[in-house]
Amino acid sequence: MSLGPKIRDLRLRRSMTVQQLGDATGLSKGFISQVENGHTQPSLTTLNDLANALGTSVSYLVAQDEKAPHVVRRGERRRLEVRGNTSRVEVLSAQPPRNLELVIAELPPGLTSKGKLHFHHVEECIVCLSGRLRLTYGEHSVVLEEGDACHFDGRSPHAVENAGDTMARVLIAVTPAAFEPMFRVRQPSEEPGAGSA
Repeated sequence: MSLGPKIRDLRLRRSMTVQQLGDATGLSKGFISQVENGHTQPSLTTLNDLANALGTSVSYLVAQDEKAPHVVRRGERRRLEVRGNTSRVEVLSAQPPRNLELVIAELPPGLTSKGKLHFHHVEECIVCLSGRLRLTYGEHSVVLEEGDACHFDGRSPHAVENAGDTMARVLIAVTPAAFEPMFRVRQPSEEPGAGSA
């Protein structure tokens, strides 16, 4: 998908009118329509304004789509370091991030992020693969057992905690991609025992 259709697709997914996108970016409706229809190319500054308003990155907007599927082998998953806790988080989706990001996380018993509520401009869906999770979302609190899923708007403050006494595994999907800014990528050379015989 080229730049214009990508912008239109993201705008429609977020239920935004051309006018609303114009209000959010300071651009005219006519200019946005020309961009979406491929009749003009925005400057880098304008692209950045559009990306921010649409909750995505400039790199996603300008990236060339690949024809072939992107495979991530089990042993080649990128690790993300979660500062301040012992979660294990691995990226399952394509790199560099596209519009959808998918990670799998292992949360030790007692682990909670409740004191640090998160919010970001994404849609998010979490699936409890094993163990027991508690999702705090605004004033709501729900418990997810193995196989349960919850889909929510990430713009509201939320937190996930291991509500059981065993390791919990969770699959998390967000669109547009949002994990990279929140975590630092752990390189293979930083893995415990890396480089030892």
